[in-house]
Amino acid sequence: MRKGQIALLLLFVLVVLAFFALLNVDTFMSVRAKNRLQNGGDAAALAAARKQGALINEIGHLNIEHVVAAVRGDSNLCERIVADQRRIALLGPVEALRLANRAAKKNGMEERAEFGEILREHVKDIRLVYAGGGQAGDPYPEPFPGAWTDYATAIESVVSEGLATGPDNIEFYDAAGGHLLLNRQFYMAIAAKDWCWFFFHCYGVLSGYTSYHDWAPLPSRRDNPMDNSEIFSLHIATRKCRLLDIFTPDEIKTLADRHADVTVSRDDIERSLLIADPEQTWFLFDQYGWRRWFNGRSLADDEENYDFPLAGEVKEEYNVHGAAAVCRCARGVEAVAVDLRSDFTWSAAAKPFGLVEDLEGARGVVTGLRHFVVPAFTDVRLVPVDAVDGADLATADFGWVHHIRNHLGVYREKGPQHLDACFWCDQLKTWEHANFRREGVNWLKYNSGSCRRGGPGGGGGHGGTSRGH
Repeated sequence: MRKGQIALLLLFVLVVLAFFALLNVDTFMSVRAKNRLQNGGDAAALAAARKQGALINEIGHLNIEHVVAAVRGDSNLCERIVADQRRIALLGPVEALRLANRAAKKNGMEERAEFGEILREHVKDIRLVYAGGGQAGDPYPEPFPGAWTDYATAIESVVSEGLATGPDNIEFYDAAGGHLLLNRQFYMAIAAKDWCWFFFHCYGVLSGYTSYHDWAPLPSRRDNPMDNSEIFSLHIATRKCRLLDIFTPDEIKTLADRHADVTVSRDDIERSLLIADPEQTWFLFDQYGWRRWFNGRSLADDEENYDFPLAGEVKEEYNVHGAAAVCRCARGVEAVAVDLRSDFTWSAAAKPFGLVEDLEGARGVVTGLRHFVVPAFTDVRLVPVDAVDGADLATADFGWVHHIRNHLGVYREKGPQHLDACFWCDQLKTWEHANFRREGVNWLKYNSGSCRRGGPGGGGGHGGTSRGH
């Protein structure tokens, strides 16, 4: 071999080695970015959930103060306590977002404009729709005077700091509930021709649907209670009733003795007009939000009882769904070996945990006092994202939320031909074709026996599912 040929060969080898070295650098940078993302997302979710627990404890302390004030007959103090509780439930979780954002930034997460995009739009909606401004009609009932102005201002204040994390389990008042058009998995099943999903979840809709006129009305804001923040909801419910409708006089005394700094007598409880006042407002854990969480290795409230990928078991004293926070972080990495930029995302979920001593003196789940809120939360833990309510409406996903809030009304009123161009709209246009639905019905006629919950997922003509979703 001539010298020139050897030099060219060595040069080629060096180029190849350099390319693989750069690929190694890219791999390292990607792994490091993913690790930082996980740290940032986990820290944000834990910070938000820790604040949720503190807020519920604060509402619980005020519940006990309300009991004592009612026994003493101090109606003015009772009114002030309820007003404070309402402010905490609506505005406190917005502060949880601020803490989550700061935790994400401390862990190296950069601000992302898309995380604040939906919230900026939502602030306008609060001022124009919730508060009844412009041509939006009558205002929606405020939890307390000036609530919507304070709520909009609080969200604006957090967004103005620049968001490095997005709250993935935001629950807009107008987009809650079980309507199929609000279910992201419905659209994904259309896109993938995931016929088994329809078989397990809504075969009747697939086989009996005729046109967009068949859909039930979408939920309105008035269909949902407005006691809680839409961001990181505490799932606290107000109940106007006599306290004696919840507890007996002896139980009220036990409650006060355990949690109050003062002792109240049974005679004072029985003589109290406010304890027997049906117009008093008490704060309880919402029975839908604070329900049983897991059943062995399955989500307890899932109709299909599919296997849930959870290592270990949830102890009964902690087995309650309740408040939780899901935070998403994103990070871009520029490749060195090729002219390419990769965007990585990470969503993490966390929830507060605690125990309460029930009326019989046993330590157990926090709802053990007939859902009456008392200070009980002492810990916070990361949990599976799929085990948290509300993750279908992420402020980090502008396209999905924009579709829910701006396109569905047009579709329900005028049909698919008037829809804008977006991924979710395209699925509705596909859904409206009778041949598409007929294809699914025919496939299931001969292949439904091959559908398996908790399988690896298939889609297309194979019809597989992913964990029954």
